[in-house]
Amino acid sequence: MHTITLDEIEGWRGAPLVVFVGVSTGGSLAHAVFGRWAAALDQPWELRGLDLPTDTPPATYRRLLSAVRGNRAVAGTVVTAHKLRLYRACAAAITLGDDLVEVTREINTLATAGGRVLGYARDALALSHVLPPAADVLCLGAGGAGTALLLALQGRETASATFADTSPEALDDLRAVAERAGVKGVRLSYAPVKSPDDCDALVAGPPAPTLVVNATGLGKDAPGSPVTDQAPFGPSTLAWDFNYRGERAFLRQATARGARTMDGWDYFVAGWTGCLTAIAGVPFTAGVLDDFAKAAAPYRPQGSR
Repeated sequence: MHTITLDEIEGWRGAPLVVFVGVSTGGSLAHAVFGRWAAALDQPWELRGLDLPTDTPPATYRRLLSAVRGNRAVAGTVVTAHKLRLYRACAAAITLGDDLVEVTREINTLATAGGRVLGYARDALALSHVLPPAADVLCLGAGGAGTALLLALQGRETASATFADTSPEALDDLRAVAERAGVKGVRLSYAPVKSPDDCDALVAGPPAPTLVVNATGLGKDAPGSPVTDQAPFGPSTLAWDFNYRGERAFLRQATARGARTMDGWDYFVAGWTGCLTAIAGVPFTAGVLDDFAKAAAPYRPQGSR
């Protein structure tokens, strides 16, 4: 069994436990490769997924935190879909492991250390290790993945970055993150969109983006793509879908228009590297990421690139 309940976390007496907190964790290839990743860090961990609905009440997150803090057999948690809600419910009771927790107001990792529970926001660090160079960036989606991209662009030779979303509130939240982080050196813009046709217009420019990112979840979490089949991709464009599994219609559309493509596998591996190094209490280095990538390579889905 890959999954676990809160009751079982509280009563866990096995090998040191890492809890994977998501909505539907059973389909993740993390379960298949996790033993190799744990071995790369010389850790005897076991992984179990805790599936929680997206409308989980704050009391459930606080109970999770209490279970992690109260059971010495729990090493920590890796958090995907619940990062913002976990922060809102538990930030006051968690020791900050890095400054980006307050900048992003998200928590994607809990790590136990000396009786304390440390909270981390590692997505931007992970993404910075696999981010390709680009002069002008268009990110479709302003949620957690878009936030990570915004922060990862700091210090890069990127002239402009446009973030688009169907939710004005999401764009406002992203703008606030940029202000808290003091993002400099890149011209930022925020574009509300209502339809794939609106996204097509952004792909056309100006400026014509050299990197177009699908950070919406469409193609995995829900069917479809943020753009139409007529989106004006070209050979100078790199289309990057943060999804590594699912239909990934976005990449099919980009390929048909002659663009170069990249899926989310490397980001998936880097994300887990960031979380697990935090739980292990070791630095996230290029060498560790390389070890994780080699360990995961046999499990890469056919057709992933």
